[in-house]
Amino acid sequence: MKFSEYKYERPSFEEINKKIISLINDMKKSENFEKFDKNIVEINKIRNHVESMKTLASINYSINTHDEKIAIENRYWDEYGPEYKKIDKIFYETIVNSDFKTDIEAKYGKHFYKLVEFSLKEFSDEIVDDLKIENKLCSEYTKLLASAKIFYDGKYNNLSQMNKYMLSENRDERRMASEKFYNYFELIEDKFNSNFDELVEVRNRIAKKLGYDNFVELGYVRMKRTEYGEADVAKFRDEVRKKWISLVDELNKQKKCRLEIDELKYYDDDIEYPGWNMEPVTDYEETLGAASKMYHELSKETGEFFDFMVKNEFMDLETKESKGFGGYCTYIPEIKAPFIFSNFNKTFDDVDTLTHEAGHAFQLYMSKDIDMPEINFPTLDCCEIHSMSMELLTWPWMKLFFKEDNEKFKRTHMATIVRLIPYCMVVDEFQHIVYKNPKLSPKERNSEWRRLEKIYTPWKDYDGNDFLEKGCWWFKQGHIFKNPFYYIDYALAEVCALQIWADMQDDYDRVLEKYIRICRDAGKRSFVETVEEGELKSPFEKDCLDIIIEKIYNWSIGKI
Repeated sequence: MKFSEYKYERPSFEEINKKIISLINDMKKSENFEKFDKNIVEINKIRNHVESMKTLASINYSINTHDEKIAIENRYWDEYGPEYKKIDKIFYETIVNSDFKTDIEAKYGKHFYKLVEFSLKEFSDEIVDDLKIENKLCSEYTKLLASAKIFYDGKYNNLSQMNKYMLSENRDERRMASEKFYNYFELIEDKFNSNFDELVEVRNRIAKKLGYDNFVELGYVRMKRTEYGEADVAKFRDEVRKKWISLVDELNKQKKCRLEIDELKYYDDDIEYPGWNMEPVTDYEETLGAASKMYHELSKETGEFFDFMVKNEFMDLETKESKGFGGYCTYIPEIKAPFIFSNFNKTFDDVDTLTHEAGHAFQLYMSKDIDMPEINFPTLDCCEIHSMSMELLTWPWMKLFFKEDNEKFKRTHMATIVRLIPYCMVVDEFQHIVYKNPKLSPKERNSEWRRLEKIYTPWKDYDGNDFLEKGCWWFKQGHIFKNPFYYIDYALAEVCALQIWADMQDDYDRVLEKYIRICRDAGKRSFVETVEEGELKSPFEKDCLDIIIEKIYNWSIGKI
């Protein structure tokens, strides 16, 4: 079914509730696992339909945040999403209180059972109204980003369209465009602060109602971190602080020589080569054609996957007015279809985002026969292994997009990855501070952000931009507002993806086979188990970073 043919229809909560409760009552009466599981299958059909309608409403809203009919449906799910969680809670309680734990784990996996237990720890009927408020605030943040109209180059641009100017080969234009970009956030600084104030307040209230000291512990439960906790993440951040920053310094040193500048400024972050603005040589249609060729040559499975996505219109990639900022991949379970959302703007990010989100989508395509909603999409730390590895597995085909600048792309991509990891530490530790101190004022929060930047990203020079110097860079980081404690997953997964990058240089076919295998597993395994299945070293092992740093350093020496 094509995306344009798949029609949204708001479900009736009352009818859904009645049907599922009836099936749950039958589950409770089941004399054997066969009858018990038969009801699970029927319940999942209904749950997958509900999730599909919710996802479709969200996709439609991100494509056009200014369409009032679409906005009404998005608000409906902000309001009723938590009501459906009440039904899920009863379903989960029936599973954990049943006599069929061994059978459940045999069919759906031990990790599924742990996920159900964690889901019960993050919800109670008492927090439903608070969850509605949280949803509403997240939607408001999305609209704040989508509403940007920045006058530059003789026309109004949204945030995604400004990115092209911020990556210009001309340094003065990069500076001016960056100032215009962040000026949008400065002009409505009070709105961003107010939105986040309310998000912190409601999340703290939810945590207290659920019996947690603060939102940090609940945040880990929400992320379904079943086998590692706050102490493990803190040790990882410390390892990055001690070992990784010197690698960034080395790459920055090389970059300054190439660009022939004495000091790097914040608007130089993503530029690696003089006279090259990182623009792919392909236009929109050519980019899709190149991607099709790439995925057909990569493997039989990836070729079939990409044909499925294109033929059935499961990608919305071009930037448009009123379209949400950034990119994502989501899943429509009822029709077993991944969906990729992006904002192509004729920059490096077009290719980088496409391969990243295609990694998520490929995993979902390979595991589409898993009908249990809790495990058809893995926990997010595992998800990012799939996406970030796909970025690197496609390196042999980058010449299709960048021609003679192919090697420049690889160097730029690696530098972006290397700088991302310490930035992830800033985001993660910032959130720990904020949610352990929910009464911090906006000024105090910003001060903490800037302090952390100086620890983990000491090369960051804001060149007299007072707004950024006082610590407001984070306003544009949607994960901080909408997905608390997500961002460390990028760093954990990137460490795994870099191991795949290193191994693929020796035996590409074997590495690809392992990658496809962990994609098929979807959410059947935890992050730690997925790392083991992929024959990778855990980021929490003390010497893991040492090995990767050495490989990147050796690779970078002598590169153009």
